[in-house]
Amino acid sequence: MVVVPSKPRPPKDPYFLEDGGLYIEPFYWLNREQPHLHAGSTATVSGTFDYNGNSKAALGGEIGIPAGPSNTLRFTYFRVQGNSNVTLGQAETIFSEAYAAGDFINARSRIQAMKVSWDYLSYTWHKPNSSIHLKTLYEVQYVTTSVNMIAPLKAVTTDSSGTVNNNTVTGSKNLILPTFGMAMGSRLGKYFRWDIRGSGFGIPHKGVIGDAEGTLALKLGKVELLAGDRLYYFKTSTKGDIYIRDMLQGPYGGLRFVWSGKR
Repeated sequence: MVVVPSKPRPPKDPYFLEDGGLYIEPFYWLNREQPHLHAGSTATVSGTFDYNGNSKAALGGEIGIPAGPSNTLRFTYFRVQGNSNVTLGQAETIFSEAYAAGDFINARSRIQAMKVSWDYLSYTWHKPNSSIHLKTLYEVQYVTTSVNMIAPLKAVTTDSSGTVNNNTVTGSKNLILPTFGMAMGSRLGKYFRWDIRGSGFGIPHKGVIGDAEGTLALKLGKVELLAGDRLYYFKTSTKGDIYIRDMLQGPYGGLRFVWSGKR
């Protein structure tokens, strides 16, 4: 009887965060983009408003929980606020509030986004010194945008029924979608790793969400220092009187605290 030696199993990589660590990560995102408002499909008058200037930097955080061997369940949140001062070039109706050409508008905005992602390890390219991990991403994302506008120099009026119009309007638009994507990552020596990921989904006339990021991380014991670039795009449903879109992009930095067990 001939004994055929079994093929040795590929060696396991040394334990690293993306192989199932529990972590908490606050981050600072230097985005400067502001939202854009447009008249929707049911609007009968113009409803365009472009915030000028720069938004404030976004603040956010992420929590990662092990979800099976080398898989991770992530919860991500960020919030960004902005303000703008615009003199209208033409008459616009924003959330049912009519403004005239020449009106000076002070506007504020707030964008909040939340994502739940299951990162599923789909394939590993084993290399002599490190391995490249390919993961598929199954996600649910939610984004809400609220705006507040006032024409502070415009006279306050009262109609025949006694209703006072102080030239202020507040409104919001929300969007929730499943998104799907892929991620790749690997170690760079003993202390560094890289990671790129992207996901998105859209339904015609109903909304679109897409996000991507690239990260380089420095591992110092139970802490990681992260730096990279993020991009986040959304457009709410175009049905209705108004819809909102924005493309947030910029460098970011984070500090990840890791509680890792044995593989």
